[in-house]
Amino acid sequence: MKSEFNLIDEPWIPCIDLKGEKVEYGILDTLLRAHNLREIHDDSPLVTVAIHRLLLAILYRVFEGPSDTNQWKGLYQYGSFSRDGALNNYFGKWHHRFFLFDESCPFMQVGKLDLNKYKINGAVKEYNTDALMRLAKEAPNKKGRVLFDHQMATELLDYEPNEIARMLISAQSYAGTGIARSGKVGKQKIEPKPCRFAPCVKGICLWLQGNNLFQTLLVNLIPSQFIANDLPPWEEHDIVQAAVLSWRKEVKFTGPVQRFAPQSRLIRIINRHTMFFTNGLRTTTDTDIDDPMKTYYREPVTKAYQPLEMSKDKASWRDAHTLFSLGASNVKTAASLNFFAQLEKGGVLDGGAGFRANVVGLATKQDKVLLWRHERLPVPVELLNNDSLVERLRTLVEEAESLNSELCKRAYMIARFYLLPGADQRQLSKHEKEEVRKIAEVIDPCPVYWLRLENYFLSLLENLPEDWDEAKDDWKPDDNQRATSDWRKCLKDEAEQSLKESIRFLGTTVRAIQAVARVRIDFNDVDLKSQQQNRTQKKGRGGKRK
Repeated sequence: MKSEFNLIDEPWIPCIDLKGEKVEYGILDTLLRAHNLREIHDDSPLVTVAIHRLLLAILYRVFEGPSDTNQWKGLYQYGSFSRDGALNNYFGKWHHRFFLFDESCPFMQVGKLDLNKYKINGAVKEYNTDALMRLAKEAPNKKGRVLFDHQMATELLDYEPNEIARMLISAQSYAGTGIARSGKVGKQKIEPKPCRFAPCVKGICLWLQGNNLFQTLLVNLIPSQFIANDLPPWEEHDIVQAAVLSWRKEVKFTGPVQRFAPQSRLIRIINRHTMFFTNGLRTTTDTDIDDPMKTYYREPVTKAYQPLEMSKDKASWRDAHTLFSLGASNVKTAASLNFFAQLEKGGVLDGGAGFRANVVGLATKQDKVLLWRHERLPVPVELLNNDSLVERLRTLVEEAESLNSELCKRAYMIARFYLLPGADQRQLSKHEKEEVRKIAEVIDPCPVYWLRLENYFLSLLENLPEDWDEAKDDWKPDDNQRATSDWRKCLKDEAEQSLKESIRFLGTTVRAIQAVARVRIDFNDVDLKSQQQNRTQKKGRGGKRK
């Protein structure tokens, strides 16, 4: 196989320029033009995350750091990544390791894979292959489960090299569990072994986005002491041997480069529709709490840190108070937020105008992907440097949760009065409870309620600092806390509107009207507090209440 499609030169990274036009570049042009590009954006948020992490890993190797804030400031003040020809020097040295198709060293893959029949323990084994579709989380699995893509899992689809490159990078960060394929690379036999989750599967990934891609990459390039042996796969001498050894004894990530460019799976692209896919470097992913893009919280019972994860029933903005809890003793926030706050205090970023947080996560159950989300949140720098603002944000989100509980309760009461109008004074049977529950689910107002709150919350994030009196270092009088009062008003209004709309499903019969008449439809300030205190005690996340 001749060397083809070098990722340094060939266009494959989907970008949006400052005019809003979609363009594709190779790695070198993406980095050299970063100050003239708005962002990297793929239809799959998993690809978007993986490409950002890959470019950060490359920058750590190119600049051998930055090892401290002064070195970082030098890069930032230069205004582009073209400084001293460092990129050209690095890619000139490693150009031969970035070919997507290559006989000996294909990029982020294994070379010299034996494509013929071979023997293991005297038995002849066929070479095992998979369709390239397996690399994409959105594609159907072998059992036919369809998530976002409606193509058949049995199809052997041809993909273009730029698509394959994106799928490959994404798979190394988001591959799931399972039993690996057996195979042979040179003299090294690859036995079937259970796979670990790749680094990004568990936990929400957060990165800051600036006014252009140069700012985005640099504000996430957290100063870190350069570690010579923190090597990416394309600089490793024998990644297969390293992987095989890790199957016997798992290894820790050496540093940010290994985390951002992991060899989670040994993959070999055979052609445009077929590949070899098996276990890769077995790392301590399950216990790793040092990923710079993740937020970790300490469980109140076990005291162990766990990554903040995406929920299929809960948008990430509802955990914004945890994501932004820089001062909390039991939360370890994404490193870029801490660094961003330091830069803002030092006046380096001109107040951090225009920066937003990108939040991407997978909701999974037993290795089955339920959904993914890519959310963007404003990041007021005042919020990061003021624990009182974060605590207020927590309180306001908890009030929204309290109304959610009250909505569920009232929907259940209406369903009960509708189904069993004369049974309110007695205990319901198990069958009756199940029938009431079914009706309550039909008229459930909560999904619409949360959907409507999202835009209000983004406004709250941006405007909440205006409720704080900087001169007095305290909250303004209640009448002047406009962001807080607007949020509480919208909670009550949207809860009432959501409940009114949901009960229309019951129709306008006398029975429906009488059931609704027995339940209060409006909401007041007492409803905002009804569940708040209990939830705060159980949650155990974030800073102490004041």
